[in-house]
Amino acid sequence: MPNILSFDIEEWFHPEIFHGRFSSREWDKLESRVVGNTERILNFLEGKRLEATFFILGWVAEKYPHLVEQIDRAGHEIASHGFSHDMITRLNPEQFRKEIRRSLQILNSLSSNPVIGFRAPTFSITRQTLWALPILLEEGIRYDSSVYPIVHDRYGIPDAPTEPYVIYQNQAARLWEFPMSVVRIAGWNLPLGGGGYLRLYPKTLTSLLLTIARRQNRQLIVYAHPWEIDPETPQVSLNVLGRFRHYHNLEKFLDRLDWITDVVKFTSFRQAYRQVEMAETSVV
Repeated sequence: MPNILSFDIEEWFHPEIFHGRFSSREWDKLESRVVGNTERILNFLEGKRLEATFFILGWVAEKYPHLVEQIDRAGHEIASHGFSHDMITRLNPEQFRKEIRRSLQILNSLSSNPVIGFRAPTFSITRQTLWALPILLEEGIRYDSSVYPIVHDRYGIPDAPTEPYVIYQNQAARLWEFPMSVVRIAGWNLPLGGGGYLRLYPKTLTSLLLTIARRQNRQLIVYAHPWEIDPETPQVSLNVLGRFRHYHNLEKFLDRLDWITDVVKFTSFRQAYRQVEMAETSVV
């Protein structure tokens, strides 16, 4: 199974840690940094000759359609990150359907290929929000990458499968889940490769976990956000833990991406999806 490189395209003020700090009515008045940072990512990928998946927030796509078109022209996959970055746990089914439908209408109008991928804001596909899966399938999504098989204070399904699997299906189609990367150590799933984890772990620890992942034949899914490569991102008052989680090692993160894409071969979700879907079809 190929390793996958992905980016969640959102503004610096969208992360869950700022929920309640900035009203959506204020967003247009705040400094925007998503275009410049995403263009830095595109330049990085071009230099490395890499294809990635961009899970783009509908609000960003609506405000900066040229950015979506630029990503698409560069040969990367366009996928959905919802519209407003509300965690699904705060939405009811009707609200969620409106969110995903609005997002897909915008993204499909800007992408040269149908948008079939989704990642929930803050990985908020949990046991409490499995009702969202039929809605995703009905709205045209064919794979999801929102389940984190770990214990966490905001998200996670600790006992979820750790390899790609069909998480929901109806008579017409299947919805594949690509769970976020973990390694199994002493009976626990330890996260690996994600934005915060790649940024916060010492490089030596990440290197060790990569070695363990290879031994366990694990697929690696790396994700990152535009604000994570931006040491000049606006600073907001947070508690000590919040500041560490959110701001630590921003100045080193692009170097971390450079390093991990040197030691691991990556592609996009659409390539991995084609492989699992073809394999499933051949079995049937």
